[in-house]
Amino acid sequence: MAYKNSVYIHSGDWLKITRPDGSIIRLRVSSNNTGSVPFLNGVKESDRITVDMVDSYNAKHTLDWHNCFSFGNGVESNKIRDNFNTQSIKPGVKVSTVFEDYKQERRKYGLIYSGIYNGISSTNNLNQFIQGEKITKDINPIYGSIQKLHTRDSDLVTLCEDKVLRIQANKDALYNADGNMQLTATNNVLGQAIPFVGEFGISTNPESFASENYRVYFADKIRGVIVRLSKDGLTPISDHGMKDWFRDNLKTTNTIVGSYDDRNDEYNVTLKDRTIDQQLDPTTVSFKEDVKGWVSFKSFTPENALSCANNYFTLNDGKLYEHYVETEPRNTFYSAYEESWVDVLLNDMPSSIKSYHTLEYEGSQSKVDMFKTDTNTGIADDEIYNLTGKNGWYVESIITNEKTGSLNEFIEKEGKWFNYIKGVDTAVDAETDFGTSSIQGIGVLESVDGNVMEFVDYINMSLQVGDTVYFQTPTTNGNFTTISPGSISEFGVVSSTTDYTLTVVTAANTPSQGDYVLFSKNNIINTSSLPGYYARVKLKNNSTTEAELFAVSSEVTESSK
Repeated sequence: MAYKNSVYIHSGDWLKITRPDGSIIRLRVSSNNTGSVPFLNGVKESDRITVDMVDSYNAKHTLDWHNCFSFGNGVESNKIRDNFNTQSIKPGVKVSTVFEDYKQERRKYGLIYSGIYNGISSTNNLNQFIQGEKITKDINPIYGSIQKLHTRDSDLVTLCEDKVLRIQANKDALYNADGNMQLTATNNVLGQAIPFVGEFGISTNPESFASENYRVYFADKIRGVIVRLSKDGLTPISDHGMKDWFRDNLKTTNTIVGSYDDRNDEYNVTLKDRTIDQQLDPTTVSFKEDVKGWVSFKSFTPENALSCANNYFTLNDGKLYEHYVETEPRNTFYSAYEESWVDVLLNDMPSSIKSYHTLEYEGSQSKVDMFKTDTNTGIADDEIYNLTGKNGWYVESIITNEKTGSLNEFIEKEGKWFNYIKGVDTAVDAETDFGTSSIQGIGVLESVDGNVMEFVDYINMSLQVGDTVYFQTPTTNGNFTTISPGSISEFGVVSSTTDYTLTVVTAANTPSQGDYVLFSKNNIINTSSLPGYYARVKLKNNSTTEAELFAVSSEVTESSK
């Protein structure tokens, strides 16, 4: 035929010819003749095509039988099911027998190895898997599937889901009846599998594995621990102050990325892809051997990481980043800036209630807020150190079991940075404790003129400039309801007082005659110490240059036991 499905056959096309026995040959079309002679031996000239028999040796031939099974990855076998000492596939009566259950098998509990490679003798048998030789090594299925293989010295460390094994390479151990190993000698490529002491494995998170010299680190999600394998065996290093944290967070994490930072000698483990019911941010935690503990939380959360030539590299969004580049700003990872912070617990004499008066630290520059005249009081501080703002260490929060304090900045004295602890203004809200001494009453309002209140009796002598005034409107029968956050309104911040009047900077709401007036003390001015059994201080640094912090302390006096 000169055409098929309305598509003409052209010179250079390939024809596929199938014989009755199932064999196939492919031939290239050399020409499709259309001459002036309409018929040649009773056949139309336009229906005649010519194939190139000279090029037929390059054509593809499909035989009507096969003598091997191909796995599609370069490995072939001429054995049924690829089993040892089974019948070979060779030309015969049923050379193309099909086996329905012949399929790929994943060996979760065993190893298979090829022939040797020797570059010196130009021997490369990596593609040879000879069934006549012992090329497999199986482990106990009770240990779970093999997740990670790591060579250490002359042994093969095998990390399974629930166990860590040491498979001896090119040797096998011989034992006495008492279990003591006496000598090792064998011609086995993989010898005896010896489990390490300890019921730990790598679960199904081989990405948490990292190695450094003779130590390896990995996470066991099922048991909620981070494990180190060293010369002394398996050790759960998450027990060094982070046992509860890892036990709670590992079980809600799907991806655990481990890496070793040669520059800082730290094992970094990143918890990512949290479960839906625990939507927590990805977190990186670092373990350091010389302090035997977890030294820091990191703000970068890589997809993968590695050390090379004493440099540390991480991957994020498919891009490679180098760390510890001196020309780049500090606290900036993947073009995102985040402040460093340190959480400190001050707890000397834990059984006694103490008064924390000051807070001081030894380290680099403190944050300095450039002074601005107080709009409420109009008072200037007449200082020199804060004429220019600076970045550095500052206190984000200081909390005891009794109260909350504040400390905006530190003053440098004799090489140390210190300042007095102040209070935090009490805002009247749903959690206000009206029994505290920082909230006091003034009395019933006699009259109000703009931002000035007048009273019949003397004003509470505790009222000072900077305090905040509130008022409550009585009910229709002239009685006051129980003081509650929803029944009072703010009037303003006190700027001046007399015996019978008070003036606020700006009136937020307008009261009426007969309203009950109360005020909240300005704790920043009035508080000189914080009582409590302990004090928890969170120090942060907002600079982009190198910063140091050596020690944090406080001036403390004992209040009671």
